[in-house]
Amino acid sequence: MLLTLLLPACTLFSQPPSQTELDPRFVRGGLFLQTPLEGTQPAGSGHILPMPWTPGQSLTLEDWSGTAPLRAECLSLFSEDLGDASRLAASGAPPPDTALAFSPDGKLLAVGSFMGQVLVLDAWTGAVISERTLGETMVKFLAWSADGQTLYAAEQSPDALVHALAPETLESRWTLRLADRVQSTPMPASDDRFGLYDLPAAYGLSVLEDGSLIVAAAHGWTTESGRRNQSQVLHISAQGEVLHTFPEEPVEAMVRHPRHDGEQLVLVVTSSSDLPAPESMPVGGVQVLTLPELKPSASHTLEPLLPHFSRVFLWEALDIRGDQLLLGPSDGRVVLVDLSTNEAITVELGTPVLSGDVPIASTISTGLLYKDQALILSSETSIPWGAAAPELRPPSAHPRANAIWSYDMQGELNWTWSGEQILEGMTPSPDGTFMVVGAGPRSSDTRRDLFGALIFDLEMQKASGEQRLETFCATESPVFFRQAATNDGRIAVVEHPIADEDGSIRGSYQVTVLR
Repeated sequence: MLLTLLLPACTLFSQPPSQTELDPRFVRGGLFLQTPLEGTQPAGSGHILPMPWTPGQSLTLEDWSGTAPLRAECLSLFSEDLGDASRLAASGAPPPDTALAFSPDGKLLAVGSFMGQVLVLDAWTGAVISERTLGETMVKFLAWSADGQTLYAAEQSPDALVHALAPETLESRWTLRLADRVQSTPMPASDDRFGLYDLPAAYGLSVLEDGSLIVAAAHGWTTESGRRNQSQVLHISAQGEVLHTFPEEPVEAMVRHPRHDGEQLVLVVTSSSDLPAPESMPVGGVQVLTLPELKPSASHTLEPLLPHFSRVFLWEALDIRGDQLLLGPSDGRVVLVDLSTNEAITVELGTPVLSGDVPIASTISTGLLYKDQALILSSETSIPWGAAAPELRPPSAHPRANAIWSYDMQGELNWTWSGEQILEGMTPSPDGTFMVVGAGPRSSDTRRDLFGALIFDLEMQKASGEQRLETFCATESPVFFRQAATNDGRIAVVEHPIADEDGSIRGSYQVTVLR
């Protein structure tokens, strides 16, 4: 194989007409070829040759020559159908919850569907390695053991099972029933669009360095006498034995979304119960626990942002790294807490502002800590719950809605990015070199060329958001807010169907791997 890198050309163009059957296409960190060469990896319908390149760089490969483009192309390697979700789209239900996880070596991709299906795919070609349907369930989370020899799957179902599966067959090595701790409720009626979310579930599943698991079990449901909550965090051995719990017994609250740095764990604590929550629980805030013993070490609560919000609600915008704690409540605040001093810095990113006489806000949908920065995703504009008519369409866009934000730990802005895509979820690569941001359904227009995923470089120094944008990976349909990535640049997204304005259903429920 002959490969020559020349000095950057004065004129930038994607590439001249192909001079051979190679027909290379520039993807992030390499070339996509139709013809295999030494050093290439079969991928989808072609082959990838790993090779760093820069915009404007002239290249010669065998008897082909060309010039690198200004921005990488993103290609679909394969898609795998996950079943018919058109009924969900037609009913106005939320996009189907779907779990994704690449194996530690990047060779396999595990997929857990809304309908209870678990798939293990060859992560380069899409070939199905193993397949199993777990039953009346929604697969909420997937995680691999460090050696790739066990796949863990956690459900939302009447039983709320956690499974340890053999990847090559998906046979169960052990199961643990979370409903034994947080109670069970039956499957909802088939026409109940949101009833599944009242079933017990794992709201978080992660594998620690020693191979043990952290699972947050939670259940919020309605009885004849009112709303109830039950939850508990479990530390589970690789053999399925419960080693530690927090609290010692399940509590009348919702303890969910664990994030950890290997030594400590932070959890969201909320309550939707008509019964009082335990006074020891920081409802409307977070609880910090030591690992692996799950002993309380700190907590932090926030006061409601009156008059527009009567309570504090946190979802998945939280993270912990050493003494640094990130909180992103739905009222639009970004809160950076120093646990060593308990001092907090608040950035009023998406907090309510007036558009005429109507308050508008942008919630914090996702947040994570990366090295010395807090990465934040602000949602589309909404009218706060406490407003007179929160169900109305906002009269204008919040000035900081639907954007990516990077702050240092003192609350100073590093960089930001916004575009025409509707942003859904952030997923960094395992090595933290890049980040995937999904592009989901659009509420204000019917453009069909803005679904997919955006890829941002996290390693660039003193660069703007636009400079960090490496490529946009277009898909046929909107993508779900959970994605997955490998260090070599592949990303996995879940596409889902949507209802057009005329009521017709467009798109498919499928997993797509791009490069």
